[in-house]
Amino acid sequence: MKSSSICVLFGCVGVLLLTGSVAQAQVITPIFPETSPAPIPAEPLLPSQDIPTLPIVPDAQPLPVTPGSTRPLPRGSFEEISRYFRDLNRAKNLARQTAEIANGGLQNYRAEASMHGAAIDSPFEEFEDYWIFTFRGGEPGFVQPSIESQVRVERGSFQTTLLYNGPLR
Repeated sequence: MKSSSICVLFGCVGVLLLTGSVAQAQVITPIFPETSPAPIPAEPLLPSQDIPTLPIVPDAQPLPVTPGSTRPLPRGSFEEISRYFRDLNRAKNLARQTAEIANGGLQNYRAEASMHGAAIDSPFEEFEDYWIFTFRGGEPGFVQPSIESQVRVERGSFQTTLLYNGPLR
């Protein structure tokens, strides 16, 4: 005699019926219990004596961001636009790395934040055959920059030329 099975679920209880045998019931526990629609009030944590805390105080004179000029987006096919942004990002990274090397490496120098973000937001001038990046930096953790760098990056070869590296002008 062939046996077949049918499983019927009622809420959280599953009933297994086997032909030619006694029915057996099994309780199924949901993995994720339903949450109540009412929000659970969150109480602020009290300061712990075990964990030291430092006050966050804003700088009295915050460092102004080097303003990037508003630039129109490039036109062309998707591939041309993608290539432009890829090349601009590569040029920005090469310019930053050139300044890092010229100033003794990452142990001694960090470029401003705009040289670590989106390339289109970095401080650069665009010419037909090259880009010129002019940015500031200083010792790791600097508050006020002390060094200005100007780096030229060729479009075709990505050759870099350090045009200026010295005190802020």
